[in-house]
Amino acid sequence: MASRKIPYTSRDFQAIRVELQNYVRTYYPELIQDFNDASVFSVFLDLNAAVADNLHYHIDRSIQETVLQYAQQRSSIYNIARTYGLKLPGQRPSVALVDFSITVPAFGDKEDERYLGQLRRGSQVLGAGQVFENVEDIDFASPYNSQGFPNRLKIPNFDSSNRLVNYTITKREVVVNGITKVFKRVITPGDVRPFLEVFLPEKNVLGVTSVLLKDGTSYTTVPTVNEFLGLQNKWYEVDALAEDRIFIEDPTKVSDQPGIKVGRYIQTQDKFITEYTPEGFLKMTFGGGTNTAQDALNQFTTLGVPLNLQLYQNNLSLGSALKANTTLFIQYRTGGGLSTNLGTNVINQVGTVSFFVNGPSEGTNQQVVGSLRCNNVTAAIGGAGQPTVEEARNYVSFNFASQNRAVTVNDYEALVRKMPSQFGAPAKVAITENNNKVLVQILSYDTSGKLTSIVSNTLKQNLANYLSNYRMLNDYISIETAEVIDISIDIAVVLDATQNQGQVISNIVNKISTFMDPQIRQLGQNIYLAQLNSLIQDENGVITVAGLQIFNEVGGQYSSAQTSMPYADEESRQIRPVDDTIFAQPSQVYQIRYPQKDIRVRVKNFQNVSFT
Repeated sequence: MASRKIPYTSRDFQAIRVELQNYVRTYYPELIQDFNDASVFSVFLDLNAAVADNLHYHIDRSIQETVLQYAQQRSSIYNIARTYGLKLPGQRPSVALVDFSITVPAFGDKEDERYLGQLRRGSQVLGAGQVFENVEDIDFASPYNSQGFPNRLKIPNFDSSNRLVNYTITKREVVVNGITKVFKRVITPGDVRPFLEVFLPEKNVLGVTSVLLKDGTSYTTVPTVNEFLGLQNKWYEVDALAEDRIFIEDPTKVSDQPGIKVGRYIQTQDKFITEYTPEGFLKMTFGGGTNTAQDALNQFTTLGVPLNLQLYQNNLSLGSALKANTTLFIQYRTGGGLSTNLGTNVINQVGTVSFFVNGPSEGTNQQVVGSLRCNNVTAAIGGAGQPTVEEARNYVSFNFASQNRAVTVNDYEALVRKMPSQFGAPAKVAITENNNKVLVQILSYDTSGKLTSIVSNTLKQNLANYLSNYRMLNDYISIETAEVIDISIDIAVVLDATQNQGQVISNIVNKISTFMDPQIRQLGQNIYLAQLNSLIQDENGVITVAGLQIFNEVGGQYSSAQTSMPYADEESRQIRPVDDTIFAQPSQVYQIRYPQKDIRVRVKNFQNVSFT
């Protein structure tokens, strides 16, 4: 019997059905002769073709999800990121400058310095349902902030007889959205295994701030702030478990300049890594080595030569495993998201604080503590949610090329995205390089979730400091703000008279608003009029798009930035497209700030006589 050949090129339902039919005609001409659509054989053809088509679909999708540029599932991109050794960021918190004020009694002709207390890091201030914490101790006795810059204001207060009564002391400090929490887990003998994974119980975790492993299992209270800040029993977060040298503050040395801490490298095996799951949880992975064999043999000797079996059996190069009958304390912060971006003068409530005043009068101490007030003098900006699928894809793509050093502009963009969330996160980034000058241009979100060129100076400084560790020796880094181009759109449409015109118009506005969503738009992204026309034309009830005009809105409630495109009309600032495209410079992004107002839909009839 001659070999029967099966074609493998057909992949969709119709093509597979035709091939099956031809196969039967070729090899079973006498058995089946009725190929009519109403025949029983036609049913079997349809069923087999449908099954084959379904299998091809799922095979294609499975292969697609393994390729970074084609993957659509968040879990697939996270798995690819893990393969590349990249930790994708979670939610990011907003940052603001807050004035902290206290009232202290006068002593002679100046403030009584004995009552200038210290507000410990982690103290909370509130506004619009959001919680913010100071990231450094605030010492009212010092005229400087933690970076060494003057930040203290003293205002004398007088009574009705013009006698000096007290002073209002104000310190301007950085606060970061989020709440510090502690998670406790007892390590049982069953937990002692290489690369133990511990999941924190909440989704909105900003990061881990400190980890302690203490002997014993009967703790009823959590460690103190000083214990978490100290070095005893401490475990350290690293980018990879293969790292064993960590740069930390040296508490034994005094800096010669306020705000600048002396650092040193330490070598440790007590380390862990963190990564976010596709569902938004933070997973901690600890080391894989133990000293069990070595402890049991206690430096077994052969011929008088000490033999360290640990080097051969339980290598600690990937970190230590957790020990049994101990308690793990994990200090972490939760918060972040777009909702944490707030306007000025909103963060004005004092929450739970650790404020120590040690003057000679306990009554006066309590009065000073009770006088604590706060108010944010800048907007809280920089808050962002978990990266979108497209943003995660870009993180992975750029990071894989960077290899943890900054040579190309893509390297710099990857590193910007990797900066730890507690130091802020730009909403959009554009990076250019010219003659070794690396220009990093960024934007933030404002309180309404729109893009703004008003960017925290703290964020700029953090970015400059963070990138300096990875730059080439001859690279110069400059952090600047990008441009937001506010636009409005006029749309003229002819609608089906049988449809609800009000609903159709509302759907068009919503479609355009979604298309121009600031979270989706990227710096340097052009606007293609053909896309807009197609989007509107596809709406049910639209017969045709009769006109589409885009205007640059400038000044007042809008950005002061103008497009680099020419105007068709200077007075109205109607933008003249080139090749049906509104082009953007690499440092520009287009947005519709007020969609309900700035997306205008005109309804025309075929005689062009009525407007709605």
